[in-house]
Amino acid sequence: MGMLSTKGPLWLFRIVSVIVKRRVVVGINNVGVWNIATVEKPGNHWMSDARGYSINSGYQWLQKPHPPVPWYKDVWDNWNIPKQSVIGWLIQRKALNTRVKLFQLGISDTNSCVLCELGPETHAYIFFDCDYSILVVTSIDHWLQMSLKNAPGRCSTVRRKVWRVVRLSCWYMLWTERNKCRIDMKIRRPDLLVSEIQRLAQERIRHKLILPIQQADEI
Repeated sequence: MGMLSTKGPLWLFRIVSVIVKRRVVVGINNVGVWNIATVEKPGNHWMSDARGYSINSGYQWLQKPHPPVPWYKDVWDNWNIPKQSVIGWLIQRKALNTRVKLFQLGISDTNSCVLCELGPETHAYIFFDCDYSILVVTSIDHWLQMSLKNAPGRCSTVRRKVWRVVRLSCWYMLWTERNKCRIDMKIRRPDLLVSEIQRLAQERIRHKLILPIQQADEI
């Protein structure tokens, strides 16, 4: 039995935890308000682990198993700009607050795309089917000599990383422009947005290519 008790004016309860084989019993006493709660969880391998308990093993035990997703490396590559990775992650999970989503929740009075006002603003539409986005993505495809919509086939590691950086930069700037357009009621010309995407991507790629050389020089 292990007991964790805390004294002081800011603490009104104490926690008693008991671990017996594969059964965990947690009791919380707070002036008689809380009753003892019992929690059972299968697969708690860390209990019999010779290395003992760790935060990571306990966290993994509490989580449900998640199947790997094919886009993980494309979104969380270490060359990508972190804030752009977050937007890419939300896009892949279809978790951005698009007008279609807000309309279904009763928050927006329309579901049309902010950038073109022609079609329903879904994740797929705003980044690939919107007339404005098509002009931007087509220009970036021509500049990169690769398709942003489809993952590249067999290619070098650097080329794949460059594709990931450019794609997320494009997605990020399209979403940023969409939000500015919704607030300011005006939109930049597609060629200006393309130039901004190219600048962001080139700065990031240049930084990632030069950094190892600088580190080697310091050594």
